[in-house]
Amino acid sequence: MSVPGEVLDELEKRIKRLQAVIEIAESVPSPEVRPVPKPPSSFSVYLWMSAAWFIGGLLIIYFLRSRYGGTLSNAPTGVSLAVYAILALGVVVLLVAYYLSRRREEGEVFDIDERARAARRLLKEFYLPLKEAFKWGDEEAIRALADRLLEDPLLARAMEILREGDPKLCAYALYLYVSRESVGEDEIKEALERLDNKPLRRLLSALLEGQRI
Repeated sequence: MSVPGEVLDELEKRIKRLQAVIEIAESVPSPEVRPVPKPPSSFSVYLWMSAAWFIGGLLIIYFLRSRYGGTLSNAPTGVSLAVYAILALGVVVLLVAYYLSRRREEGEVFDIDERARAARRLLKEFYLPLKEAFKWGDEEAIRALADRLLEDPLLARAMEILREGDPKLCAYALYLYVSRESVGEDEIKEALERLDNKPLRRLLSALLEGQRI
């Protein structure tokens, strides 16, 4: 029983992608000579100070008006409470928008060294052995790799770092493959709906199409 060529082709693409991640990490300067990151902007400090100033002023005006309302209503107090509240709200909105934008930027930053380490682990302990197991039709080796995805937290973490799919779903897909004689079409369809690892999606699609693999 041989794995379809498109499955091996997709697997080879993933291997080359991870090799590229490693090559990129090796081509950048070492941590000792990398540029020092820019210090955080002081803009957020100004926003916090402005928000505190406006809100504090708003509370003071509210307190004075609630206690000396009759006196202040006849005095030229300047900015009204409503205008002050609008200004304070505007500063708070700016502060929230700035905070959300900073969180989005931080979420997009990744550690290239960590990705390279994850790529090496995933290549050595999963994709390359899986390629050999597919090539030789070694179902025991395939089952062992599925077991390892569930039992090895470092391997599972490497898969998550590189966004190669949910390790549990990937293991389940391999179990479906080695147990293909006893699984139903509905089980394969359900796994396909949730699986986002491309080589294993190809594998299950081939099973679903009734190819002899």
